[in-house]
Amino acid sequence: MSDLLKLSPNNLRKATTGLYIDILQQKTKKAVTVGVADPLVIKLLENEFPRRVSQVVFNKQIKALCKMAGIDELVSGFKNNPKTRRKEIVNAPKYEFVTSHIMRRSFASNYYGKIETPLLMNITGHSKESTFLTYIGTHQNKDALADLFMQQAGVIW
Repeated sequence: MSDLLKLSPNNLRKATTGLYIDILQQKTKKAVTVGVADPLVIKLLENEFPRRVSQVVFNKQIKALCKMAGIDELVSGFKNNPKTRRKEIVNAPKYEFVTSHIMRRSFASNYYGKIETPLLMNITGHSKESTFLTYIGTHQNKDALADLFMQQAGVIW
């Protein structure tokens, strides 16, 4: 997430096919280019690029936004106990557990199966497919791979 919060208009690049964001990932030092598809997001980035905020401020804002959106189902999760300074499992509204990291995982989960896995892994910075699949909480669909083979081999249409 720290990569996202460091973006500036200098990371934007117009291409013949649309708007691209070029990022040098802090953790992996990989250069990644991500396309922006949504016309509203493109307009915002080109005309009213968001001002920088710290990760702490961003996390507070995303919690407030999720609360306003009614994401308040009671769930179990880890929260820091200020008295003991340790994480404890508590029941709380879901919005209280939302942080900036949710965006990376949601992106990967939402596009898994729609976009080639190596492309998603490149964007998320995962080098091993097994780690990526564990990260998004799924496993490889072996039937889908077998079907793809059969289709490319000309056995099924």
